[in-house]
Amino acid sequence: MKKLLFLIPLLIGCSSPKEKSDYEKLLEYEGNYEYIDQTTLDIVASELDTTLYAIVDNAKYPLKHIALDSFTNIQGVPVVFERDKSNRVKGYTTDGLKFKLITSEIEKMEMFPRKELFHNPDKYVYHKPKKTTDGLETGSLEDEFKNPEPIIEMVKETIKGKFPDVHSILIYKNNKLVLEEYFYSYDENTPHQLRSATKPFIGGILGIAVDKGLIKSEKEKLLPYFNSIYPEIANLDDRSKDITIENFLMYRHGMDCENDNPESKGNEQAMMQSKDWVEYTLDLPMVAAPGKSSSYCTGCALTLGSLVEIATDENIEDFAQKNLFRPLGISNYAWTFEPNQASGTHFSQMYITPRDLIKLATLFKDGGKWKGKQIISESWIDKTFDTDEGDYGYLWEHKYFIVDGQKYNSYLASGNGGQKINIWPELDMITVFMGGNYNSYALYGKSTPPNQMIPMYILKAGEKPAHKNTYKK
Repeated sequence: MKKLLFLIPLLIGCSSPKEKSDYEKLLEYEGNYEYIDQTTLDIVASELDTTLYAIVDNAKYPLKHIALDSFTNIQGVPVVFERDKSNRVKGYTTDGLKFKLITSEIEKMEMFPRKELFHNPDKYVYHKPKKTTDGLETGSLEDEFKNPEPIIEMVKETIKGKFPDVHSILIYKNNKLVLEEYFYSYDENTPHQLRSATKPFIGGILGIAVDKGLIKSEKEKLLPYFNSIYPEIANLDDRSKDITIENFLMYRHGMDCENDNPESKGNEQAMMQSKDWVEYTLDLPMVAAPGKSSSYCTGCALTLGSLVEIATDENIEDFAQKNLFRPLGISNYAWTFEPNQASGTHFSQMYITPRDLIKLATLFKDGGKWKGKQIISESWIDKTFDTDEGDYGYLWEHKYFIVDGQKYNSYLASGNGGQKINIWPELDMITVFMGGNYNSYALYGKSTPPNQMIPMYILKAGEKPAHKNTYKK
């Protein structure tokens, strides 16, 4: 995502608890402040770990205290607060820019997983998820797992902070929602940012456009769709002319584009400095023939979203609303698709509730059907999941775990911060995690909590046979 001045997260528990007086000192800096691109941010002191955080789009990023009114983010950029003649904080300077305090009156973000149980996690009592009008059936852990105790222990460990900034955990087993837990004041009605977990659903939306004949086939060449919009793409060679839509769906583009490589010209940070992210992607130099090997590239998904708009002659949000979200009964969501610098604060990502993510994932698990209605063709789902282990299908990743010598296959939609939607076809199960551990691997060399929690607890709960047939590749 775009490099912002404060956007470096802290894993709770990395710093030693300090005296209460230090927390009280941090309260002096709390407030709503000016921020870049005519936006604002909140600065909040956490009683949990005695750390000052900047809050941007409901995501928290720490400031490390150095001396007096001086802090840094983990990138080492100084953040210095300024005071007025009455010794009250009036603003801050960072990276050569000055920002004013707007107001000290703010609604503070909840810093505890569950404050009422934080010191007494054993008082947690499991309850079967409530059934609502959203179409999801509910059940109990005891009925769907041989040994649900590891899952219950996982919730308790989350409550006491072992797995910080996990905002929600949902498990859908044998076509029943059997676990639904929220933390940090999130609940079932809160649409959560998906970050890159948006991308696999763009793949599904494109599939609907193919099903409707608006795109003849994903085997078609990609660039002709963009010739009239970008007639002067500079880096065209014979290899780029051979790129197909499917090459982008499988990240087998052949371009100099690799998100995790800072030297790559197409890495996400470099792309987001450009005015038009799709044009920037299509203009990348080629380093290999398309179709040979995969390289994860954000520009691919954004380009495919633009392709949907070209082929359907309407905004992708409107096309998706009519052909995907409305048929699933999904209305409590937000999505503004702008693959350019206008998207610098929201990154063209979807915001969807975890329960609705279960419904979207169920659509893929069940061969494109929801409640008996075919929304995405089964053939598109077949091709989506026809991929090698560890590789990418139609923007989904084939992810597997090995626990006690047994392999568990899944298909994954993943986003920065711990957004993990896993479909487990052999277990007839879907797991959904939402979280706020942004950039944790890049900063600390640690994976986000779901990558630990899934094998440590969920996959050790023991499978019970599925009660209904489920789609399996």
